[in-house]
Amino acid sequence: MNDKWLGTPPFVILPRLRSLLADLEQLAVPGSHPVPNEVVNVRNCIVASRAVPCLMGEFSGHPSIKDGPGITSELFYLDGKRKLARTLSRWYRFDEGLI
Repeated sequence: MNDKWLGTPPFVILPRLRSLLADLEQLAVPGSHPVPNEVVNVRNCIVASRAVPCLMGEFSGHPSIKDGPGITSELFYLDGKRKLARTLSRWYRFDEGLI
């Protein structure tokens, strides 16, 4: 059964949401600076808007999408100082900052 809003079966979306929750809980601990194990780099990055906030840019190192221009899924976390963003599935780093 797919969720109407997320379009993903619960057995797929629930582990992703648990992973997101664990990452956000770590970030909520005062003084905590967790280092993500896997980070996708984004060049020429801007915060864009679809129906939800997302990143657009040139991606490299994504495990299932070829390098090049793209757009992320919904952003759940964005830290301009640390140049990190978190979507439902993964971490992104924008080393060159936001445009």
